[in-house]
Amino acid sequence: MTTPSPTTTTQYRDPNPTRGGLVTFAGILLILAGSFNLLVGVVALAEDERLRADQLLFGDLSAWGFWWILVGLLQLYAGWAVMKLREIGMMMGIALAGLNAFTQLMFLGVYPAWSIAIMVRDLIVIYALATRADDFE
Repeated sequence: MTTPSPTTTTQYRDPNPTRGGLVTFAGILLILAGSFNLLVGVVALAEDERLRADQLLFGDLSAWGFWWILVGLLQLYAGWAVMKLREIGMMMGIALAGLNAFTQLMFLGVYPAWSIAIMVRDLIVIYALATRADDFE
C-alpha cells in the first residue's frame, strides 16, 4: 500500500503588503481632490454666480478658478505618482495637501462646509503619506 505524498501548495504573497492600505487610500484621495479642484476651478471661471464672490478674502473668482485648476492638475499627477509608489508623489502629495488646506482657509467665506471638508481630507492625506514614507522608492 502506498501512502500519498504530501503536496505542497505555494501561496502568492504580495511583495508590498502596505500597497492596499494607507498609501493607496492617499493616492485615491489625491486623485479625487484633483478632480474636485478642477471642478471648482471650472465653476469659478464659467458660472461665477454659483459662488459668493463678495466673500473672498482677496482676488477675484477668475484668479481663483485658474488657481484651482492648476492645483487640481498637480494633485492628479501626485495621486498617480503615489499609486506608482514614486517618492516624488509622496513629497508632492504632502506639499499639495498642505498648500490646499491653507488656501481653503482663504476660500472659507465662499463655501464654508466645502472648505472644512476639504481641509479634513487634506489632513488625512498628509497623515497617510507621512506615516508610510518608507514604502516609497
